[in-house]
Amino acid sequence: MQKWKNTNRSLTVVSAFFDIGKFPKGGLSNLRGKSTYHQWGKVFRYLNNPLVVYTDSAAFTKWMRKVRNNKKESTHILLISRKDNCLWPFEIMPRIRKLYSKTGYPKHYPNTYLPEYTSLTHSKQPILADSAERNFFRTDYFCWLDIGYFRDIVRRRKEFWLEVPSDFDETKIGVTRVYNVDLDNTSSRSIILQNKNWVGGGLFLGIPETISKFHEQYKSAVFQYLDKDLMNVEQQILYAMYAENEGQNHPKDVDLQLYIPGQRRVMNTNPWFYLGYLMYSEKT
Repeated sequence: MQKWKNTNRSLTVVSAFFDIGKFPKGGLSNLRGKSTYHQWGKVFRYLNNPLVVYTDSAAFTKWMRKVRNNKKESTHILLISRKDNCLWPFEIMPRIRKLYSKTGYPKHYPNTYLPEYTSLTHSKQPILADSAERNFFRTDYFCWLDIGYFRDIVRRRKEFWLEVPSDFDETKIGVTRVYNVDLDNTSSRSIILQNKNWVGGGLFLGIPETISKFHEQYKSAVFQYLDKDLMNVEQQILYAMYAENEGQNHPKDVDLQLYIPGQRRVMNTNPWFYLGYLMYSEKT
């Protein structure tokens, strides 16, 4: 991997899978489970970047090793417990469960319905920070990538790289801005309880120092909202903590660099996946 040092391909991709059984996504009738992620995760066979995967499932570990069999030297899979030091989001799951069980707390499936799912989404930042700190492959950049991010090209079966955009600001965390919202006049309470969205949570791009700072900032926000009896998944927390009226409660030591769908042509027009496809390259 030293061959790619100091290039825009010096990027470790980080992902995770926690087995929480089948769960509703968008509605009670639309269930996702292990088989769904097995299907989507096949695309990792064609990813040329080094890959680090965290999981609590021995079966998923075995399956991912098979998927990455042709890229063993650039793959690191960690079979961990939810009690691991880096997984603080699972430690607060009992508090989240108690909050969601309160009469009248809004039900958005699975965001505010399944505490395990909420904790799973919050685990992205500590896992990304842990991987960046350990830096198994000595790369300059890191990105979190959902297992299902490239679900639409599983059947494409072409080798690809994820490359850091030339305009990336290393003092920020790169994300996709999905909705053009008013950050000045929206309360954190309405964002969290009404399940409002601003940026996508499928990909976060950064360098180790910035990722570490951002993780601490994010963790602080999660605990502050939970103390106020407010909780949702990572996308709503991100929107809430960057709303202008939250500035004093959650000082923004690290800002987000917003990549806006439509700024450049990419192969997939789904706005939720813009940054990933902007980084996508099939060039050898």
